[in-house]
Amino acid sequence: MTSGRRRLAFALFAVSFGTKVATPLFLIYEERLGLSRWTVTALFAIYPIGLAPALAYAGPASDALGRRRLIVPGIVLSGAASLVMMVGADSLWLLFFGRLLLGAVSGIVLVVASAWMQEIGDADPMRIARSLGLLMYAGFGLGPLVSGVLGQWSNRPLVWPYAIHLALVAGALVVIGKVPETVVPSGANVRPSWGIPPEASAEFWRIVVPTAIGVFVFPSLAFGLFPVLLRPQMADVAVFVTGLVFVLAMGLILPAQFWVGRVGQYRAAPVGLALGAVGTLLGFVAFASGWWGVLFPASMLLGTASGISMTSGLRFIDQLVDPTQRGALTGSFYAAAYAGMMAPLVASTLARAVGYELVLGCISGLAAALAVWLFLAIRGLQIGRSVPS
Repeated sequence: MTSGRRRLAFALFAVSFGTKVATPLFLIYEERLGLSRWTVTALFAIYPIGLAPALAYAGPASDALGRRRLIVPGIVLSGAASLVMMVGADSLWLLFFGRLLLGAVSGIVLVVASAWMQEIGDADPMRIARSLGLLMYAGFGLGPLVSGVLGQWSNRPLVWPYAIHLALVAGALVVIGKVPETVVPSGANVRPSWGIPPEASAEFWRIVVPTAIGVFVFPSLAFGLFPVLLRPQMADVAVFVTGLVFVLAMGLILPAQFWVGRVGQYRAAPVGLALGAVGTLLGFVAFASGWWGVLFPASMLLGTASGISMTSGLRFIDQLVDPTQRGALTGSFYAAAYAGMMAPLVASTLARAVGYELVLGCISGLAAALAVWLFLAIRGLQIGRSVPS
């Protein structure tokens, strides 16, 4: 990895760390503010709402103005969001605002960094896709682990996790200035765009979108719903267990990505959704039985599904789009992916009418059906060449 890629990788890791650092702490906010299950899942799910405008603008803006002009403000706002969460521990509205800001920030940084990473130096596209997934999931996993430990046993559980993120942000701002710019500013007007090429529109909606949905639907259930449902059974270790669930899920990202590299995204993508269906079913078993230890194998399957979906989806994007439009279409991919983070809120809302057992069973069944759909769609896929057998 070149020095520019290493610096960009650190910045991406720092922002990824901050996006999920608050999640285990939701259980503390729940007790401190007397929140309902629905409110806790809403606090988790407001994150992707901030993403939508950021994803629509970030890619096209970075294609026109340059990568650095977008990513530096994004890093700064990442730190600002942690400050809001830190000072807003007793205010539900400030917590919602902090989460909303985190969503917008991650939309900017993850889209621009993904496009930028592809453009620095020469490397195998599959290896870059794996690296991007690994960096993001390393941050997604280590952030909650740190906050889970500090949230469970430190003297300032709602301060220290955010303080560590702020230190990482400071480091990211130092190194990002040395990453070589890859886009010559064009001065073109920046308009929101999803960057979907007309000739590849069918493939995007039939292949990329189902793959992208698997990126965050499954881990969101593992992190944002199952620990909330099983908190009474986990008693005094609930915060730590939530952080540990993150790590177990993220720990399988690397082998999942290497597996995609060996078999190719065409074969891997349907398998990712199928594993997510099984992991959701195990989560249902944990909730129905009260055996919270089942969360561990469930989270491992859900994390594997997410890693496969991320790597496969980024490879599909690389094949679908011209390099000059990579930022915009990458934003479209993340828009579909982050929409999956609404799953805990949707599940909690529906459960008010029909119960969590039925809702979780339906989610598992829908994931299995989507895996079959993707398998059949890929059989006839043409992206410049025939799909390998």
